[in-house]
Amino acid sequence: MVKSTLKNGTNFLFNTQNTIISAAFILAFATGLNAVLGLVKNRLLTHYFGVSDQLGVFYTADRIPSLIYSTLVVGALSTVFIPVFNGHYKKSPSTAWHTASSMITATLIFFLILGGIIFAGAPLVMEILSVGKFTPDQVTLGANLMRIMLVGQFILIFSSFLTSLLQSFKYFIIPALAPILYSFGMILGTILLSDRYGIYGPAIGVIIGAFFHMFIQIPLLKKIGYKYTLSLDFRDKGLREIYKLVPPRITSVILANTIATVNNSFAILVSTSSVIFLKFANQLQFFPVSLFGLSISAAALPTFSLESGDDDHEKFKKTFITSLHQMLFLVMPASVILFVLRVPVVRLVYGSANFPWEATLQTAYALGFFSISIFAQSAIYLLNRAFFAFRDTTTPVKISLVTICINIGLSLFFVNYLKWGVWSLAFSYSITSFMDTIVLLYFLSKKLGGFDLEKLLGPFTKISYASVFMGISLYLPLKLLDITVFDTSRTINLILLTGIACVAGGFSYLFFTKVFKVEEVQLLYKLLGKLQLRTKPVLPAEAEKNEV
Repeated sequence: MVKSTLKNGTNFLFNTQNTIISAAFILAFATGLNAVLGLVKNRLLTHYFGVSDQLGVFYTADRIPSLIYSTLVVGALSTVFIPVFNGHYKKSPSTAWHTASSMITATLIFFLILGGIIFAGAPLVMEILSVGKFTPDQVTLGANLMRIMLVGQFILIFSSFLTSLLQSFKYFIIPALAPILYSFGMILGTILLSDRYGIYGPAIGVIIGAFFHMFIQIPLLKKIGYKYTLSLDFRDKGLREIYKLVPPRITSVILANTIATVNNSFAILVSTSSVIFLKFANQLQFFPVSLFGLSISAAALPTFSLESGDDDHEKFKKTFITSLHQMLFLVMPASVILFVLRVPVVRLVYGSANFPWEATLQTAYALGFFSISIFAQSAIYLLNRAFFAFRDTTTPVKISLVTICINIGLSLFFVNYLKWGVWSLAFSYSITSFMDTIVLLYFLSKKLGGFDLEKLLGPFTKISYASVFMGISLYLPLKLLDITVFDTSRTINLILLTGIACVAGGFSYLFFTKVFKVEEVQLLYKLLGKLQLRTKPVLPAEAEKNEV
């Protein structure tokens, strides 16, 4: 029986997911678990280091390694590499494998050069990021932390190539587990090393997590028949095609991460501890974005890539609108929950003896302003991938360039001239997220020959109405029970109050989506009933036969 259980478990891990809904389910579940681990990690950091300058330096030092990772992995792998690889694999698997090896080699060489420059100039980089507000000791500490985390990013970049290859063959489970193990490694570093090495413990945890991220994926490479070869062929057609598409995409990612980096510096202008408030608020609001927005977008990209080749775009438009509404159905109630319950959520997640009430309020204010644009942030990921499926990486970067300039201008005006708090950085980010979504949708509509506005906006309007009523159903019991029943100075009462409010809001949302006849309510059943698993790997050439 034990042997049978192990065999079934192994088969499940090595199964493929052949529909957007089944892949999104796997990615959403894993992303949710990983996000929870991220919250646990930050809770541990507040336990060990509190709202200290050390922790603010740590988050500032992490900005550049995270920027490099996002640039190379998000910019090249998750969006550009998969469509090109799939297209070449249909014609010649051996050519596609050669392209993959050349791409890996070229990316790692680029990282070694760029990372080496940053490694050597880390003190100067920290001085710039801190806008001159850090002491010499803090600059030195930040430089050392940055160097340690750069080592972890090198391993993580190689491992992320493995993730993209496996997802090209519709393997989503093992790649989805890799980030979870990465977070687990960081948590281990924090718990086991912080007492002895201080703030260096979490930084070493980055390296531990990166090794975990890589090792779990290696066994599955045999199933897809891939073996890395040390090659760098600049004459390779696939590699040349990727490099034509990568620069605009990398520029877009750099611009997007510029907001986070610049806002981090603006937060330092408010206070060093404001970096922590902004980081924690952003992590909480990004939970539903990653859980639903990123998951559905990543799952939809392979299908988008296949359908973009049709002369008739009706099938593509139907897939896009369906994916968008499914995403909004899930993400909009999450944004309402975070907006209404922002203070209890921050208290429950980050509350500790080293995280005082003022820190809770500052984080909650920022979370509230972030939460109003969660649905727009999620939609941006899907819209970008729709453009990438058409090998158009230029349009999103042009739009991002404009909105990012507006964001930086607003943030500077709010913090430097109006002297508003760190919450204003979240407010400016939400404003430009709305702008980005509207403009992207307009240009995508032009590319596809126009959307049917009733099909596009009808379900969105219904979901919005249901979300508003849900917010009311959350707020009323929250305030009533807080005043008359629960003493929320005790954690158990706060948990009960938050739980009761969430249940009331959840039932309200399901009720009103049914009243307004929102078709996407059936997604709850599709996630369970339409989960299709196969033990035979699906080659990219076969994916056209799969349903959305």
